[in-house]
Parts: sequence; C-alpha cells; structure tokens
Amino acid sequence: MAALALCATSGVALAHSKKEHGKTSRTLYVAHTGRAGASDRSCNRAAFSTVQSAVDKAPAGSTVVVCGGSYAEDVIISTPLTLTGRHGAVIHATSTANGMCEQLGPMGPGSAPCLAGITIKSSHVTVQKLTVTGAIGEGILATGSLEHGSISDVVIQNNRVVDNDNGGKAPSATSPYPQCASQGGIPGDCGEGIHLMGVAHSLIKGNFDSNNTGGVLVTDEFGPTHANLITRNIVTGNKYDCGITVPGHNPMAVAANGQPQPARAGVYDNTISHNKITNNGRLGEGAGVLFANATAGTGSYDNVAEDNIITGNGLSGVTMHAHTVGPGQTEDLNGNVIKNNTIGRNNFGGDDLDGTVADDATTGILVFSGTVPVKVTISHNSISSNKNGIWLGVGGHVSASMRHNVFHNVTTQVFTSP
Repeated sequence: MAALALCATSGVALAHSKKEHGKTSRTLYVAHTGRAGASDRSCNRAAFSTVQSAVDKAPAGSTVVVCGGSYAEDVIISTPLTLTGRHGAVIHATSTANGMCEQLGPMGPGSAPCLAGITIKSSHVTVQKLTVTGAIGEGILATGSLEHGSISDVVIQNNRVVDNDNGGKAPSATSPYPQCASQGGIPGDCGEGIHLMGVAHSLIKGNFDSNNTGGVLVTDEFGPTHANLITRNIVTGNKYDCGITVPGHNPMAVAANGQPQPARAGVYDNTISHNKITNNGRLGEGAGVLFANATAGTGSYDNVAEDNIITGNGLSGVTMHAHTVGPGQTEDLNGNVIKNNTIGRNNFGGDDLDGTVADDATTGILVFSGTVPVKVTISHNSISSNKNGIWLGVGGHVSASMRHNVFHNVTTQVFTSP
C-alpha cells in the first residue's frame, strides 16, 4: 500500500520532504492556479497546474493532492505514490493520450495509446477521492505488463467513476481503443469503469461506479490476477455489460492436463463482498457478477461472491459461464463460492448460452457448462422474485453443493437443464 507523505518544515525548495527507508516522501499540490516555483505547501500555493506534471515529479512514496476543479487530461502513474483528491476534484479524461500502454486488442496483447482516465502501471499505488469521467477507455485501469508480469498492492477507493468507456457505448468495431472494439459477435467492453489487468493483493473499495459500459473488470492478460478484494462499492446503471466481471482471458492459466498454473496466469482467490450491484447490462448482456472463461486454457476459479445485494441486471444475478471447448481441451471454473447474497429479480434479457440451450426466464443464479466439469458452492443466499431461483446445466456437467438457500416468490427453486 502506498505510503502517505509526511509534511515537514524547512526553508529550502523541498521544505516538506523527508527521507525514509531510502525513499523521499513528499506532498505535491495540483491546482488551476498552480505555478512553477511556488512553495507547494497547500492548494493556494500549488506548484503544479496539471496532475500529470505533479505525478511525473513525485518521488516514490509521495502524495499528490489534486485540489478542487476539473482537469482535462489522462493520467499515467508509473511510480509508487498516493493520488488523492480534495472536494470537487475531477479528472475529465481527453481523447488525446499522453503515453503508450500495453493493451488487449483483436490480435491479443500489444501496445496502444493509453486512453483510460487514470492508468496505474506501478505497484504500491493508491488512487482515492476523485471523480473520473469522460474517458474513451476505462475510468481507472491498473495493469501489469508482458515484460514484468503482475503488479500488486494497488488501492482504488472512494472514487466516483462515471460516464467512461466512451469509445464503445454502444460497442463499435471501429473504436480507437482496442478493448472497446467489437469482434464479430463479441461486443467490446472498453475495460469497464475500473479494470484490474494482471494485479494481485489489491483493494477496490467504496467507489461509486455508474454509466460506464460495465462496472468492474478483473482479468489476467499480463499475469495472474488474484487475492484482490472488491468491497462496499455501488455498481449501478452500467448499461452494456456486467456489474463485476471476473473472466479468465489468458490461455496459459491451465495446463493441457487440466492443472492450474497460478504463477503464469489465472483469475483466482478474489473476493467480491458487500457490494450493491444493480441495473447493469440492461441494454447488452450483463450479469450482476460474472465468473467465466473465454477459451481453452483459461481459468477463473476459487473466487468468492458473498454478502452482496444484486438485482435488476440483464443476465442472472450471479452467472458462471464455462464456454464450450473442443475435445482434449480444458479450462477451470471450479471452486467458486456464492454465499450470503441477497438476490432479487435478474436475467431480464435472457441468456443464450451456447446456441442450443438458453435460459429465457428471470433467474437468481445461473451456472452453465457445456463440456467440462464445474464444481460450485451455493449457500445461504436469499433469492426472490424470479421464475428460476438457481439454474444449473447442461448434461450433468455442473456439480453444485447447495445448502440453506432461501427462496421467496420463486416458481422453480432449482432448475437443472438436461
């Protein structure tokens, strides 16, 4: 976790700097009235007028304070630091990138302009108390890299992440941002409002996440994404995709013999708890929470969705999709736990699972696999106002440990597809 800066006093230019454990801790201020050479001791005496200029000058372990006002820029953070906003601080992203980022595009991972509102490339970074809006891609993206793998100890908390993903609302094949571009029948997601891509041991907490393509995306293109906590967020009204999406994208996550390779890739051991996840995916295909795999060799396993309120989403409240793979191929969607959630009416748009079977009724929890065995625990959930409480299928591929679930106004408590 990023170290908070300490403000000391002296009469030199770096008056409030302090050496600790080999790093210089400092507080830098950004304000529209900022000017080079100012004492930089407060918002009224800021030495920086753009967020990026302060971030670029900040020593490792420092704090950059963004004073009230709207800053028309994209921000890239490549150093361990804390970026914190004062009341009314807004990062209003632009269409002009200020750097290149590793991204996932139609041809796989590669390089593309950074078009997220805030891009985090370093471990030990905190971003908090900001409004982030207007980005072509994600509002906030934390990303590892092909060369160095995953980053860790990132904190994204108490932000308003609203009206981003504008390169793909609705999804378009001609989007300027690779993750927004639709590919055949697969719509672009723009990376959602907040995106962890190759990130471990990190925290997404207390954010208001709305009117993006989707809410929160957790993927593994550049290394394993694991042991993250996504908690106490309000994720609502993201019209085209899921509230919280936890898919395996990297085909190196599971070996050919079916064994996970957690040091290489995979989305695992993440906890999604105490979030309010409502009204997402109503114009596209979006669950409240989705665990899924994209192709053979991918893995989204041993994750937990607990104590969430989930209602009004386009697909089922908690949805698990193991996409069909060919003979001799494998994937891993096992060990996920769905417990203690309050789940209202969901799956308003229906779920066309593999072209031969579909769930067209309102449903609380859906677990689908067409080819590989999937084991899941579903317990102590309260499910109400759906035709199907829990939908399982197909062909006996899903093994569910179910206990102490409570159903209210549900026509079929557990539906098992043949």
